[in-house]
Amino acid sequence: MKSWMLVVFFPLHLIFGQIVEYSLPEEKAPNTYIGNVAQDANISQLAQPEDLLSMEYRFLSQSNPYAELFSIHEKEATLYTAKQIDRETVCKFEVSCILRVDVIARSTGNFYQKIQLNLNILDINDNNPTFSRGSIDVELSEGSSVGTSVQIEGAIDADTGSYSVQNYVISPSDGPFEVHFQKNVDGSSIVKLVLRQSLNREDREYYLIQVLAQDGGNPPRSGALNVNVYVTDINDNSPVFLTSNLNVTIDEDAAINSTITIIRATDADKGNNSLVVFSISERQDARIQALFGIERFTGRLLLKESLIYEPGESYKIIIEASDSAKQPRISQTQVTVNVNDTHNNPPQITVDPLSNSADAEISENAKPGAPVAHITVFDPDTGYNGRVNCSVDDIAFTVQKLRQTSNYKVEYKVVVVQPLDREVLSVYRVTVRCEDEGHPKLNASATFNVRLSDENDNKPIFNQQVYKVQKTENNEIGDEIVQVSASDKDFGVNSKIQYSLRSSDQNFQINPETGLIKAYFRMDREKLDEFRLMVYAVDQGTDPKTGSAEVIVQVADLNDNAPDFVNDNLDFNVPENFGRNVTVGVLLVHDSDSGENNRVSFSIDPRLKPGLPFEVFSNGSIIAMNSLDRENRSTYIFEVVAKDHGVPPQTTRANVTVQVLDMNDNAPVFIFPTAHNNTVTVSYQTQPNQVIAQLKTTDADEGLNSKVTYLTPNKNLSQLFQLNTLSGRLILTRTLATVDIGSYTMLVYAQDKGTPPKISEAFLTITVTNLPLDGAQISPVEEEHKFYLIAIAITCVTGVIAVVIILTICLIKRADRMKLKYQQSHNECEVNQGFEPRKKVSFSVDDPDSARVVTHVTSNQLYSALSDQVAGGGSSRLNYQPRYHNEVYDRQRRHNPNAQNAPHFVNQDGDTNSNHSADTATSDSGRGGSDDMNNSSMFPSSLDFDHENRSTRSNRDFRSHLPLHDRDKPQTQIGRPRDFFNLDLSYNSSAYPNLDNSYSHGLVPYNNTGNDDSTTTSGSYVLDPEEEIKEVIQPSNRCIV
Repeated sequence: MKSWMLVVFFPLHLIFGQIVEYSLPEEKAPNTYIGNVAQDANISQLAQPEDLLSMEYRFLSQSNPYAELFSIHEKEATLYTAKQIDRETVCKFEVSCILRVDVIARSTGNFYQKIQLNLNILDINDNNPTFSRGSIDVELSEGSSVGTSVQIEGAIDADTGSYSVQNYVISPSDGPFEVHFQKNVDGSSIVKLVLRQSLNREDREYYLIQVLAQDGGNPPRSGALNVNVYVTDINDNSPVFLTSNLNVTIDEDAAINSTITIIRATDADKGNNSLVVFSISERQDARIQALFGIERFTGRLLLKESLIYEPGESYKIIIEASDSAKQPRISQTQVTVNVNDTHNNPPQITVDPLSNSADAEISENAKPGAPVAHITVFDPDTGYNGRVNCSVDDIAFTVQKLRQTSNYKVEYKVVVVQPLDREVLSVYRVTVRCEDEGHPKLNASATFNVRLSDENDNKPIFNQQVYKVQKTENNEIGDEIVQVSASDKDFGVNSKIQYSLRSSDQNFQINPETGLIKAYFRMDREKLDEFRLMVYAVDQGTDPKTGSAEVIVQVADLNDNAPDFVNDNLDFNVPENFGRNVTVGVLLVHDSDSGENNRVSFSIDPRLKPGLPFEVFSNGSIIAMNSLDRENRSTYIFEVVAKDHGVPPQTTRANVTVQVLDMNDNAPVFIFPTAHNNTVTVSYQTQPNQVIAQLKTTDADEGLNSKVTYLTPNKNLSQLFQLNTLSGRLILTRTLATVDIGSYTMLVYAQDKGTPPKISEAFLTITVTNLPLDGAQISPVEEEHKFYLIAIAITCVTGVIAVVIILTICLIKRADRMKLKYQQSHNECEVNQGFEPRKKVSFSVDDPDSARVVTHVTSNQLYSALSDQVAGGGSSRLNYQPRYHNEVYDRQRRHNPNAQNAPHFVNQDGDTNSNHSADTATSDSGRGGSDDMNNSSMFPSSLDFDHENRSTRSNRDFRSHLPLHDRDKPQTQIGRPRDFFNLDLSYNSSAYPNLDNSYSHGLVPYNNTGNDDSTTTSGSYVLDPEEEIKEVIQPSNRCIV
């Protein structure tokens, strides 16, 4: 028990890695201490000391509803309850209540740890067992045997375990009942009230029992249920006569139908089991059956025949009393009737019914004491023989003595003593019996009828409270729906009924006398499938009373609606070449009918089915049975039939349009050029920008799949022809010469814009002829003369170029040796004077073993020679340019076999106009590659220069360094290198900022592109802006190698 107290009042914690478990009882007040999370999770062992100083603790509460039940100190990590926790609320119907809450421990450093808290909420006994109701009624037959059980509801306790319901007790415990119970898995109970003693309704027909449900607490909590046990009756008692062996004396002159005596019996049972009826036993002398009779319900023993001839006789009559059960019990008694021989006069009775008829009449609402009839009794005897006492044999009435008007006449009135109900008994037969006090006593009786007049105290009642009828829609106007009927227990005008309908049911009419309901409109099931009518029956009494019933008219369906397609536009799309048995779409219809009238099947019009690649299934699916080809047929229009299953069926037809969507399954097909027609003839006199050919294709696809663009991989023909990629037009790009005469074969592609695209190719042959535009042909002599001129021009240009190259090499070698000598002397001077060597500019090529050439030439001489040579070269100068370059490099490689970086030019296949490239660049002249060499120098050499400061040398005129005969000559400005033979002989102002055009004649460095910088030269240089040029390069006629 002590350990239990520790669990309840002191939180426990267990650590499994970073899982901390606590236990605490429910219903603890807010701010109850639970534990220290940091200590229990051993954070001090996991974190560094500097992290512990900035450690903070927070709940992960975004997705955990239990976090709001607890609070944690951000710095100290102490855990408290934030609210009072009700275990039965947070863990309803659960045996174990463990709440998981996640805590994050983090520092301003890099420590971050998630701690899982498992909080076990312990149950306390804070809930009473409860029943859903405070009391229940139970019926138990008095004939039930011992051990009979009646199941009653069990109690529910929100607590769990031993604090749930553990026991049931009954109070009083000494009664005929005991309680048994059985616990279910979910904590509920099956409780039974068990009979341990036999019952007798006649002794006790009601028991009040209290069932107590107790839990396992100490002290236990309990809940109570009051059980009202009603003992139902069985026919276990026979009728009992109030008087047994009755002895009666009757005068011999007693009147026929007079009452001899009244037999009374009771039955201790209830209901029909206690309703006693009387009869004379049939197992006795037939004479007794003839003389006497008995009323069945009242027990009056009557004289049926006169006894005038039976003086002194004694009759023993066996009377039977039987209850009204299904298996009645019967009791018998014996009545002895003695016939008295007398000559006195019996009383004479006169009944006045107080009405205009022979029967007395009174309202069924008459109150007790209301008079019914007036009785006058006349007895001529005197003394005791004249004293008369009267009584009434019906318990609903009695007689009251009014007065005795004379010695022979006494008056009485018959009054009501019990409530009357005409609907139970409308006519009472009342017998007034009067008897004198003579010896023997003489009596007389008179019988009259009391008729109860009706009061309107009952409302009409329909023979059915709900009439259900089914009627087919589209009925005729005035069709009969149903006839209702009601009855009224009252009488006369109070029972006369008129029928009517609710005012909102205007579409129906009812005969007020017969209750026949008719429909005066056509019912449409699709609009409303059921009508609910309220019919009233009203009696015609002074205070009319009304009864009501409901008429439900269910509208049966007719197949009066054809299927209606849901979509007005039955257009479907299907890609071509998609395969067989492809679902194109599903037809949807709406049919307002129901049942089989609503079930619709689909089909294709049989007349269109042959040759149609589609099948329409009964469920509306349109299936492409074969693969479709849009190029054969792009649109299919056919008629489908929607037919319901009604009788007769309804049919709807509609046109379905299936569009076959294009796939890029066709490549462009050339119309021109083709294999048999692929040549275009062009005169060499054709002007530029003229269309010389029109490519034509066709593509069977559509859209982007049929949009064609034209391409050609023959870049080397771009200097002559240009192909428009969109229109396919082939345009002449420049003026043709006779050297261009010949045949050109161009590979052209036609590519569509599909995904993926498809490509076709064709070859186009362009023949440039010597025919002039006017159709005349050049004579052979003129043609041969023209070729001679071209050969002479080419020879001249070649000679001039060779001379220029030799001179240039000599100048470069000469300048190099002069500069080297100058630098050596200059460095010695600076060393002697104590100056540090100046910064140098040096140039070197990749091949250190290359020959170094220095020459001296004036710019006018060099430029003039080049200009003259170019001018003499004519238009054919470019045809020899590539061969010249190759000869230079071949010569260089022969001179230095070990050179690895010397450029090597290889002609590409099909490129007959260039030795450098098979492609045409944007900077090309149109006759082959640009022949630009960006990574190597044409002339292997090394040059060193000393530069002056730009600011001091920018405006200097270097012509002063030239020979006297060259100073005044104009400085010839040559064009770009490609104007000659793709050699750039001009200086680069960005690489040599201190040199201007006037100094360019002294040194002619090779530049590949005309705007090259230091990155184009393999080597390094150092600039000294303060260095002055000390020597003047003088012209020389000799070359030192």
